[in-house]
Amino acid sequence: MNIREDIDLYIRAMEEIQVSINQLQGERYLKNYQKTLLFSLLETISNGVFGNGLRNVDRFKKFILEFCEWEDANRVSLQQLALLLESTQEREYQRLKDHVSKGIQDYPPASPAPFSCDSTVEEIKALMPRGETIINGVDIYNLTHVNLLWKYRNSLVHEARSIGSTELFDHDYPHYVHFTMLEKDREWEVWKISYPIKFFNNLVERSLVNVRTALIQSEQDPRSNYDFGELWIKPRKRNG
Repeated sequence: MNIREDIDLYIRAMEEIQVSINQLQGERYLKNYQKTLLFSLLETISNGVFGNGLRNVDRFKKFILEFCEWEDANRVSLQQLALLLESTQEREYQRLKDHVSKGIQDYPPASPAPFSCDSTVEEIKALMPRGETIINGVDIYNLTHVNLLWKYRNSLVHEARSIGSTELFDHDYPHYVHFTMLEKDREWEVWKISYPIKFFNNLVERSLVNVRTALIQSEQDPRSNYDFGELWIKPRKRNG
């Protein structure tokens, strides 16, 4: 068997895992379970490309940015930025607050608002005090969608808890959902992030195409990045 056959065998194995995930059955929490498993699949594919030389979070983000063709990954969530700006009263952020408020007002209220409505990091930085990227202890880079996806992953994987909105629209892209909240004599408007199951399947499918190309070009066997040994806990190497 040559290297291309090894790579194709690996890709088919990943595709079979994806199929099995989508064949799961259940009721209320089914999509949470599927998303959790699709996150796991994305991470094992990233391991096949990058190995264990990076921290999990760095490997995940690098993989999403380089192989998944998610155009809005580096945009800053105006919805999250608006919530963050509520915690600060400094006048130096007024231009940024006005920009964020107008951006959210432009979200289409009667339909899902795609992340393409959000601003780039450069646009946000241009409205902040010169040289600053941190607001009330939070770096604006942490509000980019690739970082928020990692936050969502952690909530599902470590807490079995989905944050944001449940799926209300059958779309293949992540988006914001508009809600009118009612409480006694008070009423207010909110937007919540929603990640449809189709979005995760798209990430897997796009990544497998690009991963196969990259592995063939580098003549890399992805299985070499996995440990198939029987010893689970490896002995430490002694110094000297």
